[in-house]
Amino acid sequence: MRVRSRVIAGLVAGTVVLIGQPVIAAVSAWQAGSAAKALVVEKPGHTGLVPSAPRNDVPRITDGEVTDIEVIGNRVFIAGSFTGIANVGQTALAQRWLASYNIDTGKVDTAFRPTFDGAVESVEASPDGSALYVAGTFNTVGGLTKRKVARLDPVTGAPVAGFTAQGNGRGTALAVTNNAVYVGGQFTKINSTNRTGLAALNPTTGAVDTGFDLQLSGGIGVGGMLTVQQLKLTHDGAKLMVVHTGRQIAGQDRYGVGLIDTAAKTLLPWRTRLWEDNLSFVGGIQRAFGGDIAPDDSYFVVTSGSGGDRPPINDTAMAFPVAGGDNVEPIWISRHFDSIYSVAVTEAAVYVGGHFSWQESPTANVPWPGLDNVGYGTGQGLSGYGLGDQVVRRDHLGALDPATGTALEWNPGSSSYEGEKAMLATPRGLFVGGDGNTKGGLTVGRVGFFDLGRVPAPSAVETTIDTPIEGRVKPANGSFTIEGQATAPSGVKKVQVEIQNRGSKKYLQPDLKTWGSSAVIVSTLASPNATSTMWSLAVSLPVGEYQIQAKTFGRTSSETDATKAVKKIETFSFDDLPPTTKISAPAAGLLATKTFVATGTATDDKGVNALTYSFRTPDNHYLQDDGTVAPVYNTFRTEPDVIGAVSTTWQVEVTLPTEGEWRMTATAVDTAGQADLKGETRDWIIAEDGVAPTVAITAPAAMNPPTAAAPITVAPGSPVTFSGTASDDGTLKSVEVYLRNTTTRESLAADGTWGADAVAAYHRVSPTNLDAASYNWSFTTASLTPGIYDFRVRATDNLGLVTTNANLGKLSVTAQVPGDAFPNGKLNFTGTDQNVEQLHLDLAGTATDDKGVQAVRVALRDLDTGRYVQPNGTMAASFATVNATLAAPGAKSTAFTLSIDLPTKGEYSVEAWAVDTSGQQDSSTSGATAKYLVYPGDLDPRLEPSLSPTNGAVLGDSRIVVTGRAVDDVGMSKVEVQIVNGAGQGMSSSGTFGGGSAPWIATFLTSPGSPGSNFAYTSPVVPAGKYTISVRAVDNYGQLQQPPTTISVTVS
Repeated sequence: MRVRSRVIAGLVAGTVVLIGQPVIAAVSAWQAGSAAKALVVEKPGHTGLVPSAPRNDVPRITDGEVTDIEVIGNRVFIAGSFTGIANVGQTALAQRWLASYNIDTGKVDTAFRPTFDGAVESVEASPDGSALYVAGTFNTVGGLTKRKVARLDPVTGAPVAGFTAQGNGRGTALAVTNNAVYVGGQFTKINSTNRTGLAALNPTTGAVDTGFDLQLSGGIGVGGMLTVQQLKLTHDGAKLMVVHTGRQIAGQDRYGVGLIDTAAKTLLPWRTRLWEDNLSFVGGIQRAFGGDIAPDDSYFVVTSGSGGDRPPINDTAMAFPVAGGDNVEPIWISRHFDSIYSVAVTEAAVYVGGHFSWQESPTANVPWPGLDNVGYGTGQGLSGYGLGDQVVRRDHLGALDPATGTALEWNPGSSSYEGEKAMLATPRGLFVGGDGNTKGGLTVGRVGFFDLGRVPAPSAVETTIDTPIEGRVKPANGSFTIEGQATAPSGVKKVQVEIQNRGSKKYLQPDLKTWGSSAVIVSTLASPNATSTMWSLAVSLPVGEYQIQAKTFGRTSSETDATKAVKKIETFSFDDLPPTTKISAPAAGLLATKTFVATGTATDDKGVNALTYSFRTPDNHYLQDDGTVAPVYNTFRTEPDVIGAVSTTWQVEVTLPTEGEWRMTATAVDTAGQADLKGETRDWIIAEDGVAPTVAITAPAAMNPPTAAAPITVAPGSPVTFSGTASDDGTLKSVEVYLRNTTTRESLAADGTWGADAVAAYHRVSPTNLDAASYNWSFTTASLTPGIYDFRVRATDNLGLVTTNANLGKLSVTAQVPGDAFPNGKLNFTGTDQNVEQLHLDLAGTATDDKGVQAVRVALRDLDTGRYVQPNGTMAASFATVNATLAAPGAKSTAFTLSIDLPTKGEYSVEAWAVDTSGQQDSSTSGATAKYLVYPGDLDPRLEPSLSPTNGAVLGDSRIVVTGRAVDDVGMSKVEVQIVNGAGQGMSSSGTFGGGSAPWIATFLTSPGSPGSNFAYTSPVVPAGKYTISVRAVDNYGQLQQPPTTISVTVS
């Protein structure tokens, strides 16, 4: 089983939590037949993995993005932002938003011709296939008014006039039973009935089910968005899973996901605290995206994306049991290091699609590989290469073991840009949709169908490749062995191996050194002529991506393996790292010209040879060579200013054909042909006459940006109304305000929630889609508690331009009891103590006030988990303080102490606030913060004796190269160096020397997070002279080597 990390609340020190595993069991024919009668959702019924290559004989969609897929019998329905669909080798049929084809004939269904005036985002069929339902942003279907939700004739695509469900906001998700159509989205009303985010409709009439009132609230998606990302029914239809971006369902906390009893129309008590406990690590924004339920209804999987690599809730797949009440723990969490947008659960695998490049290998550390607070996504440092055997390569598509969440050997690969966002498992196979045209190495368009009917039948002559496992990354230019098993009834005569470099298309020759247009290599058999034998081949391969094929030949000429065994692997070298790219100008934001010069820099440890770049619009249309735009991926190639330099500048002139939003992606290429793992992006709004909107504040004090207003003071205990104006040279889209009490930590969240646990964000105070040249805005606060408030206001126009920082409306408001100053608390110790060897802290300090000190409150936050020590001695994500003991309560000056046992080990941040007799809190924590690394029994990290250079060494190449190995009993986080010249000046990372304390510079670690890692650092060119080098190791807990290792060298 997989044990979760310390970042997940509920797992306390010294406790092992045993979590149930999904049961994957065979179902008898009788059971299957009986169950089928009651099924609302069809089960896949898979007994193995789908093939890694999709069918190449189905219609193509080659533009836009696919958002959903549905199947009725042999007909496939596809929703998305495409404009047409074509039979293989034929001209595209214009068919926007929703199209259909026959999976048996491989032909477009030309009779199915629905028309919409807006996007279709979700499509779902009734259980009997007699009806098709769609949701999206449309307002008319086939000329009839059908706002956001509609029922279609599945044969013609015509709207069913008798079904009316008029929504006032975008529909995003559907689930259908014989008795109800469940719809989720960004609406607040359907057919004039209040239903925020979630509703149930009559499948015949579209009438809102008044007994199903389970509305969403508290939007914490991007920009405060409140929406449903996915709706899924258990296969018997008894439960509805809701993946959403709110805080609550039906007024009860259900962050991320909730389960509904469809018969009782009530919210089930099932609840996980995973998101609540970890949102603070990711800016408070909910990034849950996809979801699916296992065929036996015992567990479900939720995915997340577009939020950055941060387990357990970002860029992960999370499996949960369907059964449970409060505090349900995940079965496993699978880290993917980048976005996972889609998921389909079968009996044999959990298939996922997205923008990821790595999955956890079967040998990965539990609960996941790597450090929690370090990103390993593409473009983040060494990406997954730094994790070695902990990960395997999987480009945008992969399959997970249902029991462990680690990678299975299914690695088709995809060329999608943003990712694969639609996925559907059926008894016939797996459908995958996104915004790329290549899947499994074949150009099949936006949708790929991995047909179980194309899985080769078992053969008496079989070949397997057992190691390396699929997607393994091996060290380049180092020997490793390819091994497998071969069987043949007459005896195995030989196994032929082909190794192709997927980049150059060249094959390794039998001399195992040279490369050519084709070649087979005969492997070594462990037992020649045996009916079953192991085979092996030792090779050493340069940096590259490779495909290995192996085929068995029996002793008789008729005995050969009908299909070759295939594996894809990669080799990577730390001796030649990929380059990095930066875009310097123009600055992101408004750009008042369509013709401009983009500039930037590129660096590489060996040299930069070229730069590729692209420009695209938000709807994935790319700038082409002829200056037009098209839904075809296109890049340009240029040279840097100094070819072959390790650090160089670059510049490109571009003329964009249209105004609007544009994104540039620039990618450096080094002298070995390696590209930057991610590249750099920069977004602009091109508007030759565009001007950002302006705002002004009229009350409670006037403020006309950019002129600052003087701070104002009010008495606490009453609300305050802020009001003013916003205007634009075009039309406004929205007006938003920001408010935070910097003293008490109370903040205004994006959804308007106010409190100490709210994540501060801009809150919209204007109507949705304002579409006006000016707007008089206002916002009234809750009753103000004492403290200092930061208020801001901004506007956004319909071009996407936002009020500039210099022109934000800003006011500083102090809520203070007249004639009563704020108190002041101080801690006696304010540094960092890493020598705590017990779960206990003794804190002390002093507090003063002009009237009298009533209390001192101390917050103890474990930075590892983001949780606070509660007054009852437990840990929770909600902000809390513990009262210290005052030596002289009510006095103007008093000492205070706090002796406290800690519930668990961790890195504790301690803050203290004094409270006066009027209830006013300390307005600043200056001098009242400390940090304690509480890890009893954990050893400090150290350097091994292999450190180079040695003390007294003379270096002759004008650079200081520091290498060695650092070890720790838990894991290494980083190794840092500090370089000081003979004049006592410290060196910065850029190689300049100056006064003040010398900075610590991070080195390169080959195995971050592991108990032992080699490290290396090469300085820029430095002047000749004497230097003092200090080196220190830092472990995963943040504990420092004590003391650092110091050596003296001379650079000649």
